[in-house]
Amino acid sequence: MKHTTKLSAISSGIFILPFVMSLPSYAANTITDAAQIKPNAVSRQDGFVDTKADQMMNPYGLSDKALQSISQSVGWRRLLLFQDTPVEHDNSSIDNPKFFLAQNGRHDAHAELIATLSAMQRGDSDAICRFVARTHFLTQVLAAQDIDSGIDDRQCSDFHAFAGTLNAKRLSLIFAEEHPNNIASAFAHVLMRVDDGQDEDKAATAINYTVQPNKADGVLVSTAKSIIGGYLGVMEIMPYQKKADDYLVKDERDLWQFSLNLTPKEVTQIVRHIWEVKEMKRPYFFTHDNCATEIVRLIDVVRPKGHVQADIGNVVIPSRIAAILSQAGMVTDQKFIPSNSTIRQAKLNNGEDFDIDHIVPSRNNPVHSMPVHRIGVGAGMDTRLDDRAVYGIQLNTAYQDWLDNPHGVRPLLDLQAMSLEVIADDQKVKIKDFTIFSTRSLNPANTAKNNATAKKGVGQASALRVGLTQVIDASNEANNDHLVFDVQIKKGKAWNFGQPRPGSGEIADTTCYALAGGGVQAGRINQGYRIGLGADLGCVHYATDRLRGLVEVSLPYYYHSDDAPGMRSGYLQPALSVGIQADIAPYHAVRLTAQREKLNSDYITQAMLSVQRYF
Repeated sequence: MKHTTKLSAISSGIFILPFVMSLPSYAANTITDAAQIKPNAVSRQDGFVDTKADQMMNPYGLSDKALQSISQSVGWRRLLLFQDTPVEHDNSSIDNPKFFLAQNGRHDAHAELIATLSAMQRGDSDAICRFVARTHFLTQVLAAQDIDSGIDDRQCSDFHAFAGTLNAKRLSLIFAEEHPNNIASAFAHVLMRVDDGQDEDKAATAINYTVQPNKADGVLVSTAKSIIGGYLGVMEIMPYQKKADDYLVKDERDLWQFSLNLTPKEVTQIVRHIWEVKEMKRPYFFTHDNCATEIVRLIDVVRPKGHVQADIGNVVIPSRIAAILSQAGMVTDQKFIPSNSTIRQAKLNNGEDFDIDHIVPSRNNPVHSMPVHRIGVGAGMDTRLDDRAVYGIQLNTAYQDWLDNPHGVRPLLDLQAMSLEVIADDQKVKIKDFTIFSTRSLNPANTAKNNATAKKGVGQASALRVGLTQVIDASNEANNDHLVFDVQIKKGKAWNFGQPRPGSGEIADTTCYALAGGGVQAGRINQGYRIGLGADLGCVHYATDRLRGLVEVSLPYYYHSDDAPGMRSGYLQPALSVGIQADIAPYHAVRLTAQREKLNSDYITQAMLSVQRYF
């Protein structure tokens, strides 16, 4: 599993890694990689040594070659939270000395192996009971060499009390859909459910790896720190019913439960490993080493010959975990759990006497979600140019806009981060748009999906954007375009129209909105800035499962003080925008966008037809 420093998380984790996807390498199940070790390991007769000094360095009579093989094995290194293979600066992602027996165990998997085997050989009950997963792993490895470790973990009463409380017979992935009204939860969340194989929520336990933020930090600061590893990740162990109610009732987010295809031995070993790491804090990154990677890591720990982490790529979005695990044959069963808002919407759609037990699952099953990365190549027109031809490339790191396929995500999700569009004409190549972060949350007022549990803003639509964008300065007749830093905040209302899917708790296929607010742009425009106030009026329509469209009228009024002749201090610069996307294959789509905008004393029309590839 890859662990990254804060600096590399900024430079590569955000700007480079989103465009580099790992190739699948899933392999068959195995409880240990003893078979991998066995060819290099030795038996008592081959590796036994006599002197006391050698006994300390060669516990259980293993040769140096055998010990080296074990210490470099994937199974051992994953238990210590090292990368799968040794690297120049080799270390565990956990820096707490209590996680190691050797003084330099964090940087030396071989030294930690010697310390652990030595503790096992001398019957050190404290070490054996602190590290029950490692002890079990090594016992299995030794047994493959016909060596009896002499370990009986029944002496570990605290661990067995913990394991008895969990009563783990089945592990399930729980997916909580995106929460567009809360930036910290906007990209969804996953956790693990532990139960005895029954569906009784009150008897189940939630294992939740989450960030531990500073409550004094604001939303933007919290988001930034989560991206660069500025907060620690903590493992919460709590009653599942309480955690589920937080999502279903408090946040009104649908849940999906996916039972995992794990053997009883694998489930037990995962519980052992949870016992070892549950108190160990480590850096939490928004893009990797997050709630999703922790669940994948727990699976990879007990399957050293497999590598689910490699399948999910370097930027890990919770919604992709269920799809990857399903494709890998790791899901045996799935269950839709509707939130309170979905239940209310189902009754609005189907009548108050509707039987919720027969609700049609919403189309937000993450198994069907599209990859969140997208690249597009297109050609279009710009009426200001002599030959009018323009070409473009778009790179969308994350996550979803209104034209993307909505299946597998929350309806009307518009959430983008670190996305770039570059255009070229016969004169130059330039950045048209670089979105650092933007979101629009509509919460249609006439539906149950109106953010009803919020302390403020029930039925309120909102929009936030931070980024760089190419604008035309219409303060004079030159109508020059410039790249500016752009910040906008808007609020308003939205309403839902049309026919919802029968038997479901989904909203209808058309939503219209009115947003008003302001912002500021700064750059090489007249006076170096302009302040904007205005409104956006638009509609989003899901025509079919494979065709979507939108139309929007923007009415911004810009102001900057300028008394020079021929210059305008304030002016209205309205624009009409349309967009259509048709899905032509599972990971391909055709997108058409166009805009007509009023300038100083003229109009401009721009359009782009592109082919989009999701990856």
